[in-house]
Amino acid sequence: MLPALILLAPSPAGAGAWTQEEGHGQVILQGSAVHSGSEFGPSSDLYDSRPYDKLEATLVFEYGGSDWLTLIVAPQLLSVDLGAPAPSSYAGLGYADAGARVRIYNENNVVVSAQVVGRLPGTGNSQSAAAVGYEDPELDLRLLAGWSFPLFGKAAFLDVEAAQRLRFGDPPDEFHLDLTLGVRVAERWQVLLQSFNVISEGAGEGPYFGTSYEYYKLQLGAAYDLSAAVTLGVALVSTVFARNAPQENGVVLTGFYRF
Repeated sequence: MLPALILLAPSPAGAGAWTQEEGHGQVILQGSAVHSGSEFGPSSDLYDSRPYDKLEATLVFEYGGSDWLTLIVAPQLLSVDLGAPAPSSYAGLGYADAGARVRIYNENNVVVSAQVVGRLPGTGNSQSAAAVGYEDPELDLRLLAGWSFPLFGKAAFLDVEAAQRLRFGDPPDEFHLDLTLGVRVAERWQVLLQSFNVISEGAGEGPYFGTSYEYYKLQLGAAYDLSAAVTLGVALVSTVFARNAPQENGVVLTGFYRF
């Protein structure tokens, strides 16, 4: 059973390690807007770089085929604008995700799941530098663990996700580690602290992926229950440390409908 306090989880939005009840599910609309005007270099020194703005909108469908099996579909819209010295833009389909999460353990307020998600790019042969990184299929193999517990007298949860991201084409494979701490601070309010961490497994190919990279993001947000079925959330996200990767700052808006 999905605990009521599990409202926001690592991006792309989802229920973390918890599966949906059989015959029930949720629809999640998540939108984000980020800006970057600087970059972490090979020694993690921060310097001014080519600016860009990115908008993403992802619609996530999760449905409980059984109590232990959740089916996942998540199409995405994407808009990227690159600045000088060579302005470029892309607007259209981003990734379309499809897969499943299987619960393999559920005892003593701890749940462990495994998840497989295929990611198909919608950019096609756009010939735009703004679409780099969104042009090749991916496969996300993920192990998830969730723990519900009291924290200073408040209901809380911790979600830990480790993933092997297989990227086909020029980009290198990646290791992902996503962490979420959520605390129910009031009857309708929850605060969340999240960390999204990516380490490339070596360098890729081509002019854009000739070096390895890593980046670490922090996200702080809050969620409010409009009703038992509807929750709205807002968060701020920032790249706090990286190597050969941009420094991004942005806002994330999320709406949940549970059925």
